[in-house]
Amino acid sequence: MILKNIKTTYNFFLLSIIILCLPQPRIVLASTEPIINVLILKDKQIRIRADRSIPLTIKGQRFSNKKIKGLTLKKQNNGTTLNFDKNKQKIYYLKNEEKFVVRSSDRRGIWVGQKRYAGKLNLFIRENDILVVNVLGIEKYLGSVVGSEMPAKWPLEALKAQAIASRTYALKQKGNPLYDIDSTNKNQVYIGLEAGTQRTKRAVNSTRSLVLTYKNKLINSLFHSSSAGMTENSQDVWKNKYPYLSSVKDFDKNNPKLRWNKKFSKSQLQNLFPSIGGINKIEILNVTSTGRVKNVRIHGEFGTDQISGVDIRKIMNLKSTLVRFKFIEDNENKSSDESPKLFPTNSSENEPLTHIVRVGDSLILIADQYDVSVEAIVALNNIKNSSLINIGQRLLVPRNTLNSSSSDKILVVSGYGSGHGVGMSQWGAKYMANKGEKANAILKHFYKGVEIKSFKKYFL
Repeated sequence: MILKNIKTTYNFFLLSIIILCLPQPRIVLASTEPIINVLILKDKQIRIRADRSIPLTIKGQRFSNKKIKGLTLKKQNNGTTLNFDKNKQKIYYLKNEEKFVVRSSDRRGIWVGQKRYAGKLNLFIRENDILVVNVLGIEKYLGSVVGSEMPAKWPLEALKAQAIASRTYALKQKGNPLYDIDSTNKNQVYIGLEAGTQRTKRAVNSTRSLVLTYKNKLINSLFHSSSAGMTENSQDVWKNKYPYLSSVKDFDKNNPKLRWNKKFSKSQLQNLFPSIGGINKIEILNVTSTGRVKNVRIHGEFGTDQISGVDIRKIMNLKSTLVRFKFIEDNENKSSDESPKLFPTNSSENEPLTHIVRVGDSLILIADQYDVSVEAIVALNNIKNSSLINIGQRLLVPRNTLNSSSSDKILVVSGYGSGHGVGMSQWGAKYMANKGEKANAILKHFYKGVEIKSFKKYFL
């Protein structure tokens, strides 16, 4: 009897050891993973459907886990209607402030319009719009964000840096009543399951829970595409000054977004600035230390107005505020990719000026000093590489004779970089990763004085 008890005890002990040694189920990790609420659509007509034969379920005041294949919501006649695929003739009239939850057990997700999403959907009926909010774990969300914000073929360390910056940014937004974050470049881009790849998921999984902190609080981990050589101080773009968002050197020289032009006709300017009758002259009032426009004065047919660089970028849909403005002759036969052609002159008064390059000079600053375009200086001096000018070098600078208004002129905006220029440069991150830098080093270059830690709730 004693031997039997010892044997039973031994077997129980052995079984306990085996259970303890088995891998713990992933649900333990999932239970501690923060949930993110992402606004993915705001429209007057919404189409939602299952991916395959596995049905969706909808739950709300009117429906208790009703099985459906798909549904359509519409704003019409000052109200909102809902109908299901299986019985399109039956129409439900919804009240404002009604809320529904749509779920699926299908791993392939739920179709919202032309995109698929994991997790569940919260549907909010509002007076003017219908809101669709995707609710899911932040790590699943990031698998798509990294692929939406950065090409998946880029170096893995750049993708990891993006994952940490995006995780930090998203968690920093949590706490709003309907949703935490937008899915567009207003916050950070999220286009659903299609953007996730094995490489983006690897970048997310290998950095799981890691965030950027400053004095044990999440930072506002802003990022952008390309700064054109130097990132910007946060206070020079917005009012708030963050010590970790200070101007640093960027490494984004070889990228397709570094230089660009955008043209505006007289009629386009009149449509964009109707209160002053368009624009026939732009004065740059001040610039930041990196050359970005802070404020301008615009002159039109009906008067003048003063506007910030941030606002003029938004109104004119410019890629950045690192811009200069020039009115040129409207030559319809000239390709938009070619350098603008300045007015021909025969007067000796329009002979080029000479500038001796000094310490701290760049082509952007020189062009700003003489109120001419960088392209004009580059063309006049036959400069092959605009980043290579030497102290003491003699540069010819064209005289500016183009400030008067004329019906046969168009406005050319010559710009550099893409985005607000604050925080991490994505093209800079790619360059550093290609040179062998790890994600931590990339992040600590662009965000000064930060630490990288596993997320804790008290960081919020």
